[in-house]
Amino acid sequence: MKQLAFVKTATLVLGASALIAANAHAQGPNAAPPPPPSVKPGQAAPDFTASYLAMENGRPGFKQVKLSDFKGQKNVVLAFFPAAFSPGCTSEMAKYQETSGQFNSNNTVILGMSVDSTWANAAFADKLGVKFNILSDLSRDISKSYGVFDERQLVARRTTFVIDTKGVVQKEFMAAEALDPAHSLEACALLKEVK
Repeated sequence: MKQLAFVKTATLVLGASALIAANAHAQGPNAAPPPPPSVKPGQAAPDFTASYLAMENGRPGFKQVKLSDFKGQKNVVLAFFPAAFSPGCTSEMAKYQETSGQFNSNNTVILGMSVDSTWANAAFADKLGVKFNILSDLSRDISKSYGVFDERQLVARRTTFVIDTKGVVQKEFMAAEALDPAHSLEACALLKEVK
């Protein structure tokens, strides 16, 4: 119960900071469009190791995911989002959860990623009932290696990469508002057919 209380407290504190970050991320109508990601379709996806928080035997524990562990086995949808608990990110990750079974049937793993802490992302995933991993890029190194880190707002720009079983980026989607997972799902269905 103490861990759950801690996660709930962390949710309130981190949720407030995420809303501040999300508000800072909002762009005015005259703002220049963000630069495109540096990683393009046809290029190898930069490998990374990122952490998430999982409950084991009623206790929280840090786990790691390495992108290259999926090579030769599964496609990966890597969905960068600006801030846990912000309205757009909440909507987007909830939609990924709703369609997660379809991604699974297309031999695809969903990985959410933000620069929030593992604790914030764990509380966010718990609130949404998300069963896929939401990873922390607290160091910002992963976001920078994909060219999606916003130096002004200090968040990852909303960008999704569809990575095939060979570790090659097949599609990339970027938007200011919540992305619809249907585009990624369509790309993964095509990858399953090509095999």
